[in-house]
Amino acid sequence: LEARGHWATMEELLQVVTFHLPRYENTVKSCSTDPDQVNPSDLTFATKFVATYLFIKVKGSRPMTYQYLTVDMVKTAKENGGFIDQKKFKTAEKYGFDSLILTETSMHVLDGYITLVRPLLKPQCDFVLVTRNGGQHSKLGDVMSKLVFDAIGKYVHPTRYRQIVETQSVNVLTAAEQRILSEDQKHSSAVAKVHYQKQRSREVAVKAHECLQKLQGSRGSEVDNDVNAR
Repeated sequence: LEARGHWATMEELLQVVTFHLPRYENTVKSCSTDPDQVNPSDLTFATKFVATYLFIKVKGSRPMTYQYLTVDMVKTAKENGGFIDQKKFKTAEKYGFDSLILTETSMHVLDGYITLVRPLLKPQCDFVLVTRNGGQHSKLGDVMSKLVFDAIGKYVHPTRYRQIVETQSVNVLTAAEQRILSEDQKHSSAVAKVHYQKQRSREVAVKAHECLQKLQGSRGSEVDNDVNAR
């Protein structure tokens, strides 16, 4: 995946937000000051940006989580410590709810979109993210993939992003923290499991090598020196 440009670091993915933020800011300003002159493509871009921002900064969840996010849910979150609890998502039978928590920054981004951008798309539904025709936006995975590629030239979609989060957590988080993050994403990744196995295998190999050196003792060191000398 890495060799084919399908893998990115967390730092690179955060650059996606930074890369597209100026255009989003300008679009929101235009919607506020001169809504009649806003380019429709900028409105579409704003929706794409918000969707991608939610995946990267709020929760690396399944697209359905944000596809069914409603304006009322966001309003309720303001009075509820930033919490949003949803029932419409892929693993609902197992988990019951898919909860999001919005920080003040995330709420600010959503407010700008809902208040200034979304009305110009003439929404025909209650969902936050709508298409240019005002309908529910359903291709959020494609949206994220496109904006990520435009920013860093790599092919990363929501599922792969969750895999990146899980595999990178091996080097940064404790085992308990890894389990919490994995459960929050409602995600079981074959790629992540392979990564864990490889990581574990390498740890065993390093420790076993140290044990072998200890077993061979000073005579083993003498052989190493002899090999190096020749």
